[in-house]
Amino acid sequence: MADGSVDLSIAIVSYNTRVLMLDCLKAVFASGAEIQFEVIVVDNNSKDETVDAIRARYPTVQIIVNHENRGFSKAVNQALAVSAGRYVLMLNSDTRLQKSALDRMVICLDKDPEIGAVGCKQWTGDGQLYQSCFPFPSIRDHLIHASFFRTCAPAWQEALAAEQAIDCTRSQDVDWINGACLMVRTDLMNICSGLDEGYFMYFEDVDLCRAIHQHGFRIRHLADADIVHLIGKSGERDRDKLNIVWEFSRIRYVERHFPPLNRFIMKMWITVGVFVRLAHRSSVAGVQQPGSVYWSVVRRLWQRRVAEERPQMAEATVGR
Repeated sequence: MADGSVDLSIAIVSYNTRVLMLDCLKAVFASGAEIQFEVIVVDNNSKDETVDAIRARYPTVQIIVNHENRGFSKAVNQALAVSAGRYVLMLNSDTRLQKSALDRMVICLDKDPEIGAVGCKQWTGDGQLYQSCFPFPSIRDHLIHASFFRTCAPAWQEALAAEQAIDCTRSQDVDWINGACLMVRTDLMNICSGLDEGYFMYFEDVDLCRAIHQHGFRIRHLADADIVHLIGKSGERDRDKLNIVWEFSRIRYVERHFPPLNRFIMKMWITVGVFVRLAHRSSVAGVQQPGSVYWSVVRRLWQRRVAEERPQMAEATVGR
């Protein structure tokens, strides 16, 4: 529980990302932060000696070791349960904090009690500005980002997404910020009951930001604080399986926040997208067909009580 003596608790989830994690921690401790902070790493049963490496190089880091892959949401909630900071920062292991980023985000929350969460500019490894803040997704957005368009019309999909892009070069209030670097008031996180553990991974950040708004708080994007985000490096293995987990989480989000007709439309559209993706993969030479994994989406999609069953299905998909 937060006691006021620690300004910030930094929660980092680890899963077989030893090199990335060590680089991330190096950047945290080299960031020149003047605030008092603690670092909590939750390891989801890594097999690459991540835990031993952290203990050897960063003995002050608190480590929670899980004996199975519990997913991102559950791991963050474990860190939240033992955090002492007034604020908690969700930070991906494939990020690199830049100078003054922590201090500036903390100052933002200190100065305005109506701001519930804050994020910052994110840069890719090759120096490109990465879109990290967004309006809440509409049913149109979900249709555009379905597998059908990702496979058949990626350029058109990217063009439509660009039309809705928020200008990340200026500080402003936004609907939601991605969870790669998102700082939230600890007491507010607890009021929101942490992250929804029904999301194994993906969409938990959008869901949290909705809850923050519903409790009457604003979400702020800071343009004068920066991180480098090595996009996807922490989950670059098993990309097909992660795509399925993304679909499960997207379905859960739609079921939680959209009316019945929109849910039905999305289920139909996701089903079409699965067929298109399977057809596309079968036509590509040398691509191993993960048919059973994709079919699991369709089966679960049309079953009753799918929202309750999906977290277990996602865990089985990515492995333990």
